[in-house]
Amino acid sequence: MYYAEPIYRPPSEARSLLVQATVGCSTAAGGHCYFCGSWLFDRAVPAKRFRIRPVDEIIADLEEARSDYGSGLRRIFFLDSNALIMRTAQLAEITRAAYRLFPGLDRVSVYACATDIERKSDEELRELREAGLRLLYIGLESGNEEVLELHNKGITAAQNVAACRRASEAGLETSVTVILGLGGPERSKAHALDTGRAVSAMNPDYFGALTLMVVPGTPVHDWIEKGDFRLLNQEEVLAELEIMLGEIDVDREMVFRTNHASNYLPLKGNLPTDKKRLLDMIRKARERKVPLRPEGLRGL
Repeated sequence: MYYAEPIYRPPSEARSLLVQATVGCSTAAGGHCYFCGSWLFDRAVPAKRFRIRPVDEIIADLEEARSDYGSGLRRIFFLDSNALIMRTAQLAEITRAAYRLFPGLDRVSVYACATDIERKSDEELRELREAGLRLLYIGLESGNEEVLELHNKGITAAQNVAACRRASEAGLETSVTVILGLGGPERSKAHALDTGRAVSAMNPDYFGALTLMVVPGTPVHDWIEKGDFRLLNQEEVLAELEIMLGEIDVDREMVFRTNHASNYLPLKGNLPTDKKRLLDMIRKARERKVPLRPEGLRGL
């Protein structure tokens, strides 16, 4: 099977078959997302420059996986950073092929940029759902427009909210991620408050928080070297998470996780049911009554 490394997948896809449908990230190719390693890889690693693989090659990889692993696989995740950018007919074809080769599949999922959703009509989104695409992973990163502009995200929070809601209305499940510390100390409170409000408006099925880790060679790394940006310390990250979580108000069950390796405090629960318990755990962590992941073990 073909892979253009390094590859990334959500924590919840740890047991999934990973299939390279696209390579790299279309937004990184456009110069966006200064915090992301894809921004660097698109420039420094020729094999990671953005492209969409031919459908016949993708299906050949699925057939190879069937030969190697049998027909009993339960989940498939189509790499890379935003496979939803594929033409609807192409993505639907490889999704149907996945279910044909692995009839016991529970789901097929992809990363998706809000702009990828914007480009597709409601009918196209429903077509993908009918083909078997189940879950979209959407990187909100921040609900604060100033923070998004600082990092050249290339899309507004309002666009992200609208895209997520359209996907949900088409029957697709959505998993939204944000990045703690993305605004630095000066914008921390605004980042937390606005992100909590945006997540509430998106009302996704799943919500996860990561903590900013710096990739050498990215613009954010250069800002830190020059003293123009500072990473939050453990206490500041926990305070930001507490404000963000406290601001979230949803009217249906939403799975919440901070199990990404970048985080100091792994949490899991459902909102709104477990909100009080989760906030209590954060407060105990701030009082050093529960252990935190050491700095040297983040990302491992």
